[in-house]
Amino acid sequence: MSAAQTEHHVRPVVEGEPLAVGETVDIRDSATGDAFATVEVGDEGTVTGALAGADAARRSVRETAVAGRAGWCERIAADLRDRKPALADALVRESGVPVTSARAEVAAAAEQFDRVADTLRSLTGKYRTWTTSTREGDNSLVAAAPLGVVRCRPSGRAPLAKAALQVAPALGAGNAVVLTPPPTAAVTVSLFAEAVRATVPTGGVGFVPTTADADSPEARTADAVLAGEPDGVTRFEQWLGGGTATLVFPDADLDAAATALTEGGPSAVDSRLAGADCVIAHESVQDALVERIDERMAGWVAGDPFDESTVVGPLADGATARQFERQVDDAVAAGARLVRGGEVDGRVCQPTVLADVPRESSLRREPVAGPVVPVTPFGSTATALRLVTETGPVGLARVFTDRHSLAMDVADAVDAGLIEIYGSGADDGGTRRVGLDAEAARAAISRLTRTKRVRTL
Repeated sequence: MSAAQTEHHVRPVVEGEPLAVGETVDIRDSATGDAFATVEVGDEGTVTGALAGADAARRSVRETAVAGRAGWCERIAADLRDRKPALADALVRESGVPVTSARAEVAAAAEQFDRVADTLRSLTGKYRTWTTSTREGDNSLVAAAPLGVVRCRPSGRAPLAKAALQVAPALGAGNAVVLTPPPTAAVTVSLFAEAVRATVPTGGVGFVPTTADADSPEARTADAVLAGEPDGVTRFEQWLGGGTATLVFPDADLDAAATALTEGGPSAVDSRLAGADCVIAHESVQDALVERIDERMAGWVAGDPFDESTVVGPLADGATARQFERQVDDAVAAGARLVRGGEVDGRVCQPTVLADVPRESSLRREPVAGPVVPVTPFGSTATALRLVTETGPVGLARVFTDRHSLAMDVADAVDAGLIEIYGSGADDGGTRRVGLDAEAARAAISRLTRTKRVRTL
């Protein structure tokens, strides 16, 4: 289908102006399978040009007072809410998430900007006393200065929420920004970038779709680490993916664990931010836990993503659905027990529960796109720790036990961006949030600034 026939034609935006580039990618509508967008994809040269354009605009961004940047974030949040219908529609068509989850993602993105605005209004500078070889008791103001230009790389999984999680603190810290999403998220992120550009100084936000895979292991960095790029550019990547590891010990509240594993379905915003679940349960409670998970998943409806009752939308394409089917079949062939689901109809995968999943199963070691909860049993704490650490770092780890010392041992052993502990006294009644709370927002802003010492002589 030609670009003129598609609903959306997405181009890079450099210094506030659309830029025509050669390579194009057609994006298929997850609901119908038809092409609905044509994306012009930039190469690293295009990205370099966008970074240079943002660098030219960074002074006007940097020189905006903190209160002014807080105002930006509030206006962007309001604009995102006004654009909810268009943003939700793009999310459904690009990602295949149900429309209810798409609306929730728009709300979550707006909330991140509001959170950063609140955090910015509470920031203060500090006076510190310095002692050097030549001066003693030297009082100086320690101020935070922007880094300059930040390259943000939202991925195809929860692209709008990830873009907000990266861009809000970057702009709040006074940096210019360049967004480089994959083509599969380009329509949603282009609409997001349009809302941001309407508020910040001209050129302060660049946008270049690129085929670089933001979800690849090489592109990940743990918990919003900053990685250096040429010419003083900072790459900001939040490792909200990497999957979720859930450990369930014999004394766990199994109802709370089953609820945490199924609440909102696989398309819930926080589930997509954290990544697919891998469950490790003690052999004495595995069957009881699986029974509870199965009961809760019975209400998951798979089908049309625009249907308000749908919990599980279609996958992006037939190849991804066939990969999911292969992973489930391989696990069963290796000894896993299929409790629910496993069927694939075109791009729609039925919600699936597996017990006795072997440790070497690809469901534990490869990205899983479909709606599945694989449960692997363990017999000892040492085995549980080995199972949860041998597959590498995870985005979120959840520990269900009443033994605080055991939970802390797990927390020490697991490499995760966020660790949640659920004991008998813990509040397990709410939906988990993987986004920026007040503390995380302050930390993200801090990482996107450098320390500047101001001394009066």
